[in-house]
Amino acid sequence: MPGSPRTSVSAEHFDKAYRSRPDPWGTLHKPYEQEKFADTASLLPAARFRSALEIGCGVGALTRLLAPHCDQLLATDCSAAAVEQARKNCADLPHLAFATLRVPDELDAAGLPAHLTGPVDLIVMSEVGYYLSAPDLDLTAARIAALLAPGGHVLLAHWVHDEPDTAASTEAAPEIVTGHGVHKVFRDRADLRPIEGRTCHRHGNSYRLDLFQRVV
Repeated sequence: MPGSPRTSVSAEHFDKAYRSRPDPWGTLHKPYEQEKFADTASLLPAARFRSALEIGCGVGALTRLLAPHCDQLLATDCSAAAVEQARKNCADLPHLAFATLRVPDELDAAGLPAHLTGPVDLIVMSEVGYYLSAPDLDLTAARIAALLAPGGHVLLAHWVHDEPDTAASTEAAPEIVTGHGVHKVFRDRADLRPIEGRTCHRHGNSYRLDLFQRVV
């Protein structure tokens, strides 16, 4: 998706997509998606995480790759239909929890289960940012940083295929959020520092991965 509209895409839009097709983006079987998720998980630091939050879990394809790295993982999506499917697809992983969560509105301590009300060690957001309006993305980044424990990590993954230069695109149309633009919002935060990042190319598509750490 090259850019988001002025307003954030509604949860109802995604619910309709997941109820019309079990896996509308083919995340469970498309080679591009499978390789992208493997690349995403490979960017995680070697340490195991006490608690983790996944934003935009879809049907749980990336969730399964994150699970071995986490003592507790809460996988969330704005679509209740997606969460239902993710829960079924990961039923063999008892240390996972699932919840419907809308960002940025419910992305705070009050919107999380009791066991995640404290600082979180890892937050992963894949293919979500450019569905948000620019103001909602700014608020999402701020709330993600606020939820992280000092030294905690945030991992981002977004499609950037055929995308114009970030600076040029954001100056020309500041209401449009691109994949590179999503990551720039996080890079520009003083409370996060970049650890590692790369742009990957698979099957004619490109995506950007970035790992950040909460400044102590």
